[in-house]
Amino acid sequence: VPKPKLLVFFSWWFEEGQKKYIELRYDMNDKVFHIVLNKTVELHDVKIAGRDGELLQCWDLFVGQKIGVLGKPTTLMQANHSTLQWLEFHTRRLLKKAMELENEIMQFKPIPEVVHKILHTKKLSNGSISLRWIMRHISILTTQLYRLKPAAAQ
Repeated sequence: VPKPKLLVFFSWWFEEGQKKYIELRYDMNDKVFHIVLNKTVELHDVKIAGRDGELLQCWDLFVGQKIGVLGKPTTLMQANHSTLQWLEFHTRRLLKKAMELENEIMQFKPIPEVVHKILHTKKLSNGSISLRWIMRHISILTTQLYRLKPAAAQ
C-alpha cells in the first residue's frame, strides 16, 4: 500500500442546534495538520499534541481516537478510503509481528492471547485500532521474549 500524502479524518458535533463539521488532514511529510471547519475555514500547519504532551504522529491517529483540536475534544469519526487502506495495511502488518511474538513466548510460558482476541473480535478494515498501541505491545512482547530467550529477541 503506497503511503498517502495525507491521512484524512472527519468529525462533527452539534453546537446551538447546528451541525458543525471538521476535516483533519494530517500531512505525512510535514507532520502537521490542515484543518477545514464547516467546509469553509481552513487552518494550515496546525500541530496537535496528545494527552502525553507529545505531538501526534500518523501512528497515533485512528477512527475513534479522541484528540484536542483547537481546545475542543474531538473524536475522529470517519476516515477517507486511502487513510483506511493505509491503517488496515499497517494494522495487519503489526498484528502479524505481535502474533508471532506471542506465539513464541507461549512456547515458554502462558500469556494472555491479546492479539488473537483482537483478530477475532475487531474489524481491521474500519481503521479503529491504534497502531501506536500495537507498536507498544510489540515492544513489551519483545522485552518479555528477550528475558525468556535472549538470543531470540535479536
